[in-house]
Amino acid sequence: MLRNIFALCLIMAFFACKKSRQPQPQQPRQYLEGTWTGKYGFSYGNDDGDTTFAGFNGYFEMDFSRNGELVVRDIGGGQTMTAKGQYELKDKKLYARYKYMQGNSEFSFRANLERPDSLGGKWLVGYDGPTGGEFYLKK
Repeated sequence: MLRNIFALCLIMAFFACKKSRQPQPQQPRQYLEGTWTGKYGFSYGNDDGDTTFAGFNGYFEMDFSRNGELVVRDIGGGQTMTAKGQYELKDKKLYARYKYMQGNSEFSFRANLERPDSLGGKWLVGYDGPTGGEFYLKK
């Protein structure tokens, strides 16, 4: 009888400790890594506080690395211009600064990682400058 109770307790302990393994959800940074392509457009303002968006007319791609490095390629006008910089992602909010190798022009952007394969936001001339435009990217 004691032996049966011991065996029953041992079996119950074995099944009680068995845990099901569920896949861990991917972190936003994992979604971001890789090459994204999209379009950008310019915002023009006639008066203070008045901005007019001219529509998406430029093509570009961005490469996001795991270590926070960013490569931007502006594709258009018969040539490709390349920029390098850094990005930071917190709570699906993306911020980046980058500088073009031709001409040393500096830019930044703020965006939201809307879905694992889509993001959109505003780009700015200079680091946190007052002018720029809008853009979107798809993976």
